[in-house]
Amino acid sequence: MSDKIRLMQITHDLAIGGLQRVVATLCQNIDRDRFDVSVLCLRSLGPFAADIECLGIEVVLVPQKATTDYLSFLKVARILRSLRIDVIHTHNTQPFVDGTLGALLAGVKTVVHTDHARPFPDKRRYMIAERAMSWRAYRVVGVSEHTSRNLVSYEKISRRKIETIPNGIDGARFDVEIDKIQKRREMGIAGDGPVIGLGVRLTSQKGITYLLKAMPEIVRRCPGVTLVVAGEGPLDDDLKSEASALGTGPNVRFVGPRLDVPELLKLFDVYVLPSLWEGLPMVLLEAMAAGCPIVATDVGGVSAAIHTGVNGVLVAPEDPDAIADAVINLLKDENLRQRYAVASREVFRKRFSAQIMTRAYERLYQRLA
Repeated sequence: MSDKIRLMQITHDLAIGGLQRVVATLCQNIDRDRFDVSVLCLRSLGPFAADIECLGIEVVLVPQKATTDYLSFLKVARILRSLRIDVIHTHNTQPFVDGTLGALLAGVKTVVHTDHARPFPDKRRYMIAERAMSWRAYRVVGVSEHTSRNLVSYEKISRRKIETIPNGIDGARFDVEIDKIQKRREMGIAGDGPVIGLGVRLTSQKGITYLLKAMPEIVRRCPGVTLVVAGEGPLDDDLKSEASALGTGPNVRFVGPRLDVPELLKLFDVYVLPSLWEGLPMVLLEAMAAGCPIVATDVGGVSAAIHTGVNGVLVAPEDPDAIADAVINLLKDENLRQRYAVASREVFRKRFSAQIMTRAYERLYQRLA
């Protein structure tokens, strides 16, 4: 144990989300012969906590106050000191601030931080705080080149501190076989028409309203099509009302949060991600690993994974007509869908596997060139 690097991942929580999945994936794939790993949650736990604890990795929750705790970094420092942590890896703003200040007080020498992407410019106080914390960090990681450029342009973080490490996932989880007839029946999808879908948080960021606005034309030109929307969020009721108002209610299935995402991806003829902004979304990597043809908006780091005419189609954000045309063209061309599916799996295997991402972070934890 004394020869291992004591590494702590610091996050808001371990709820269902892309950032949290990165933390869980790092825990699952890191070299346990070289790293003694633990996870610190600043606000709450979440479903991924149990998964991580099943790996024999300790998950710690910072003691909570009923009101905003402006001195939580002192609690973080005590935990880091008690566990004799060598390296911390923080994820997004509050963990960066509380983690870095705690590390300074506890004598932790190496701080690695990941920005999981957001729209810039962010709130001024956040950007100033992150720039200040970057002076103490060994490296600040962007999950795409787009994110890394934003950190330099808007937060003025030194370019020599910045590194880009794309997200990665375990592709084996998405290499499954399903009974499509049974799955359609389970989802309440009648007939044998095409199925398009996505699985995301139901928030304005994801641009689902533009996909719904594209549905009347998609239904007109591809009768019998069904859109499956998996996920939950603050826009749940609004989006259901919009689908009904557009007259496509019978063609849209809102199925809530799902634990069978790999099976859903095998059911979809096309995966559609109409986001307004992104870093490098995990859901996109999941669709690639499953071999699901993709239509996505050309925002953030999406173009690092999807190349029009190679493994999918990129369209402008907030453009229902462009979404409709791209989806319809794919639904009408099975050979093209198959070609994109094969190419997506290959791109995923070469660039976005969990192993590639984890090895890149391991080099930073060890401060290796």
